[in-house]
Amino acid sequence: MKGSLEQLAEGRWRLRVFVGRDGGGKVRHVSRNFTGPKRQAQSALAKLVAEVEGGQVTKSHHGSLGGLLDAWLADIEPSRSALTMREHRRSVEKDIKPEIGALRLDKLTGKDLDRLYALWLGRGLSPASVRRHHSILSAALGRAVKWDMVPANPADRATPPGLTRTTVTAPSVGDVQRLITEAEKSDQVLATAIALGAVTGARRGELCALRWSDVDWGRETLQIARSLTVVHTVATEGPTKSHSRRDIAIDEALSAFLAKRRADQEVYASAVGVGLVGDPYILSRASDGGMPCLPDGLTSGYARVAKRLGIGGHFHGLRHFAATTAIGAGLDARTVAGRLGHADASVTLRVYSHALEARDRQAAELLGSAVLGRGSSDLPAVEAGQRAS
Repeated sequence: MKGSLEQLAEGRWRLRVFVGRDGGGKVRHVSRNFTGPKRQAQSALAKLVAEVEGGQVTKSHHGSLGGLLDAWLADIEPSRSALTMREHRRSVEKDIKPEIGALRLDKLTGKDLDRLYALWLGRGLSPASVRRHHSILSAALGRAVKWDMVPANPADRATPPGLTRTTVTAPSVGDVQRLITEAEKSDQVLATAIALGAVTGARRGELCALRWSDVDWGRETLQIARSLTVVHTVATEGPTKSHSRRDIAIDEALSAFLAKRRADQEVYASAVGVGLVGDPYILSRASDGGMPCLPDGLTSGYARVAKRLGIGGHFHGLRHFAATTAIGAGLDARTVAGRLGHADASVTLRVYSHALEARDRQAAELLGSAVLGRGSSDLPAVEAGQRAS
């Protein structure tokens, strides 16, 4: 805690101690006047600093929660993607501010937040949406604590709703093959997107941002380094959701599929009479490969093809397909998490726990057969299963 001493006149002093910032980020101080020698004034300043640090002098500046949220959004914007900031601002402006934006920070309690969560649920917001709003409030109020605006985080004393466990749905292997075959009839770009999504498990934005330089033909790997997002009709490239790059292996079949896509792209450019840009996008309908497909375009195209085939689901289901198929084949959660770009394997374990449970059931049957035995004819299958694991 910092303090300063200002001489106003002979034997008169102003003591000032920094106590934080208000909702607009403005610096605030506690000030007192003191009369006496400088040495005594210095002792009085040290005492004031101790009182502020000990909570005997309030650090709350009666700023509003809305003001804090504005300051917090401005503070985090440089380190967040445009898509994340859009979603945060939508939550703040649509749901949070209209209800408690005018409430003073020093009056906000965990009970206030619990009432708000119940109100939102009563209006039909999903538990996931309420938890997302809670995360925003918790982060903003946590920053208010660091800024010495409030002594503690009220969100720590609130209880957001629990999440109902849901099972993710994924297309079958046969469905994916049919989708690719159907898309190839009229849209090679979409067919490539479906193949890439099913094999790599990459997100839509990551697929749209792929360029040919991301393919290492010799090592048969694909680098996922960027993501394309669209905010207010403006497409921008930024880091992946986990803000990290990952190299994932691709097999001979996908390499051949990509090679055909590259050849088709070059033929198209030649037929139009243009040259490809220096590093074309893999998923591009532009003759020179210089403009990427957009994530929503992939979703719409997938929906049209799926509808023709009578297949349910959406493009994101290809990511679930990649994960559940890999887990079902015996890959460990850490390896699957690496391919999907999850920050850690706990996310994979939580989202795809049903696939892991199915794998555990297979393990139980294999181990039971091996230990208790059901005849010699079962042993080769058990050994094969063990080798596959």
